Amino acid sequence: MKTTMKWVMSAAVFAMSAVGCGGASEATVEDMATAKQDLGPNREFYGSDTLKDAMIAASLASSANLNVQGKGSGVGEGCVRTGSAGYCTAGQQALSPMSRDFKAPCRTGERSNIIALDAVNAFVNTSNALTDISLADLRKLFFATDSAGVAIPGSCTSTLTKYRRDDLSGTTDTFKSLVGGGTFCSDVTVIADGALPAACAGETSATKCIGKLTATDANAIGYSGDSAARTGNRALSVNGIAPSVTNVRKFLTDKANAYPLSRGLFLNESTTNTRSTNERILYAWAYSAANKQAFENILVNQGFIACDTTGALKCGGVNNDGKGAGLCQ
Repeated sequence: MKTTMKWVMSAAVFAMSAVGCGGASEATVEDMATAKQDLGPNREFYGSDTLKDAMIAASLASSANLNVQGKGSGVGEGCVRTGSAGYCTAGQQALSPMSRDFKAPCRTGERSNIIALDAVNAFVNTSNALTDISLADLRKLFFATDSAGVAIPGSCTSTLTKYRRDDLSGTTDTFKSLVGGGTFCSDVTVIADGALPAACAGETSATKCIGKLTATDANAIGYSGDSAARTGNRALSVNGIAPSVTNVRKFLTDKANAYPLSRGLFLNESTTNTRSTNERILYAWAYSAANKQAFENILVNQGFIACDTTGALKCGGVNNDGKGAGLCQ
């Protein structure tokens, strides 16, 4: 569907060549508040694994000097809210890149900011003759029970080698919600950031690992974000609707006819948590008039989809800049 960028640094170089090295230039009072909070001891910044490479590139381009860790949207959300065991304390981050929205209920000061669109895809090897799958068959393939906990007749019988993201992943949350799944089949292998199998040596994230596994194993199927696409694998159509740019953009304008596993990608924030200097630099750069196109270019070069062709970050919300375009406003 799109060409996925192979090297993170190239995105940063592209962005810096487009906007220069001035970093953030049009910060608001909110963006550049003087209150300062440290992140982890080495500036660790947690959030979506799907967005990990894009956020590394954005940190480089903005000179934010964040130590982007990924680990999953659930970890990033915890770092903004009540903490995430083994990673961060409560309120340690004011920003969290996430491949899903905040979970309800919204907390005071939280804002859901859509920055791009994506497709959660079921990837198979290009040698597989399958090109389309129904939501019902996806549910039977991956889940033993549905979202209500009821056993799914005929489920978990496929001989395909199945891969999934871990339970801290926003991609897993989205997949379960949109497919209507509950408990996964016991034969589905979990791929987690920070604990990649030997077959994924050299890969930078769980998302890229699933891309490699489906590209190299003719019997494999795995779900992941769109940036897992690479030579050797193919994203299936779902319910006869292809994960094309046009069909994913309908997520914002015509959900009934959108690709069924379309989703927004977020740079979610707490406006009440004290934000670190590093976060303030990134946020001011990403949303400044001078640099937001460069930020969007990084996202697109990673294989994600711009919300609108007429301008950067036009992803809805009161000012059509994506801020407050999701659950929390």
